[in-house]
Amino acid sequence: MMNQQQNDLLASVTRPNPVETEYNFSRIEGEIPRELNGTLYRNGPNQKTEPAAGYSAMHLFDGDALIHAITFDDGKARYRGRYAQTDSFKREQEEGEFVTGSLNFAPDRAIENPPPFVAPNTNIVPHGGRLFALVENAPPFEMDPKTLDSKGLWDYDGKMLGMSTTAHPKIDQKTGQMWIHGYQPIEPYIQLYVVELDGSVSLAESHDAPWPSMMHDFAITENYVIFPLGSIHFDLAPMLTGGRFSDAISGHADRNMMFGIRKREAGSEIKWIEGPSSGYMFHPSNAYEEDGKIFMDACTYEDPQALINSLDIIRSGGDPRGFIAHPYLYEFDLASDTCKESKLSDISAEFPRIDDRLIGYKNRWGYAGTAEPSDDAAGLFRRITKYDRTGGPSVNREVVEGQWVGEPVFVPRTPDAEEDDGFILNLVHDTNKDETAIDVLDARAIDSAPLARLWLEERIPLGFHGNWLQA
Repeated sequence: MMNQQQNDLLASVTRPNPVETEYNFSRIEGEIPRELNGTLYRNGPNQKTEPAAGYSAMHLFDGDALIHAITFDDGKARYRGRYAQTDSFKREQEEGEFVTGSLNFAPDRAIENPPPFVAPNTNIVPHGGRLFALVENAPPFEMDPKTLDSKGLWDYDGKMLGMSTTAHPKIDQKTGQMWIHGYQPIEPYIQLYVVELDGSVSLAESHDAPWPSMMHDFAITENYVIFPLGSIHFDLAPMLTGGRFSDAISGHADRNMMFGIRKREAGSEIKWIEGPSSGYMFHPSNAYEEDGKIFMDACTYEDPQALINSLDIIRSGGDPRGFIAHPYLYEFDLASDTCKESKLSDISAEFPRIDDRLIGYKNRWGYAGTAEPSDDAAGLFRRITKYDRTGGPSVNREVVEGQWVGEPVFVPRTPDAEEDDGFILNLVHDTNKDETAIDVLDARAIDSAPLARLWLEERIPLGFHGNWLQA
C-alpha cells in the first residue's frame, strides 16, 4: 500500500496553485540560447475551487485546466497563465465548488455532469494557427495562441462522430495534417479524424473494436494508423447508475492486447492483430515502417490492473510499484498478421517524446522521464533519459534529491537542424523550495548542467503534457 510519505509527495507536486498571471522572467541561472524563439505551452490540472460535497478525495487527474505559455525571444522569456474558460469552469466559479471531476465523482455528480462539463487539462496542441486544450472525455477546447483567451469547444465543423476525442493528436510535419482519434464505451468504439492546416476536416470515420477500452493514445506511420487496444474493459453501466469512472473499467490479464491497423486513406478497413501478452499503454513514443513491417515503441504497463489502481491511488491507496511502465518495442508483420514484442529495459519510463518533425517516420533518438525499479515514488521521475534506437548507450540527466522532472519537449535548434541538434525543455518541481523551474538542456549533452534554468514566480503543479510552437 502507498505509505503516508508517498501520499504527501504526490500531494506536494500536484497541489493546486490557482494563479493567473503574466511576467518577464527575472530569476535566470545561465543564459537562454538566442536560437530559442517560440512558445512552450504546458497543460495540467490546477483546481481553482474546493471539491463538491460527496467527494472522497481529489484525484491527481482531476482539476481545471490552467494553461501555461512560456515565450522565448532573443535570450529573454515571458510567462502567461490562463484558465480554459469552459462552461463547467464558469459554473464552478458561480457555485464555488468543483463540479467537473471524472475520476472521483460522488454518485450523484456522475450523472449530473456529463460532457461538455469537462476540464481540458491533459494536453495543449498548436496547429494551423489555432491552439487546442485537450482531454479524452470531451471535444477540443480552442484558445487563442497569443493571449490564451478562451474561444470554446470545437466539434470538427459539425463532423464529430462520437462522444469525445483524446488528448494526443499526431501531426505529420510533412503533410501538415493533424490526426486525432476518439473512443467511447458504445459502438462504434473508435473514431478517427484528420484536420488540415487550414482547419478543414478531411476525414471523419468510425471503427468497431473487439471490446470497448480506454485508448489514451495511438500512433501513425507514413501510410498507417495504429490503435492499441489494452487489456482493460470499459463498461458504461456503472456510470449510468451513479458510479465513478474508475468503477466502469476493469483489468483483464487473461486477454492479450490487440492492435488495430488501417491505412491512412479514407475508407480503409481496420485489421486487428493480437499481441503476445496482456497489458496497457498510455503513450506510444513513435511508429514507422521499415522492410515491409511496422515498428512501434511505447511505455507499457505489464499489469492491466495498474491503471485501475492508479485511479484509486489517492482515494484509497494502492501499490505504487504496480503503476510502472517499461519501454517496449512492437513489430507488426501485416503479411502474416503477427506481432512480436521485446522489452527494452527494466527502468520505469513515461512521457516519451521524440523530435516531432519525425512523428510517423524512423527516428533514432527518444527522450522520456525515467526512474529505477527500486524508486517507490509512483509515477514521479528524477531524471530525463535520452535513448538510442540503434542500440547505443542511454544518457541521463538526473536532478538533485527532492526535485522531480516532467515531460521533456524537444526543440530543434533551427527548422532544418539534424535530429537531436536542439534543446530539451523540461519542468523541474523542487519540493525542497516548493518552487518550479524550467530547464533548457542541450539535447546532445543532456547529462551536462542546464544551459539555463528559469524560476517561475508562482509554483505550478506537476501537470502532464506540453508542446512547442516555433516563432
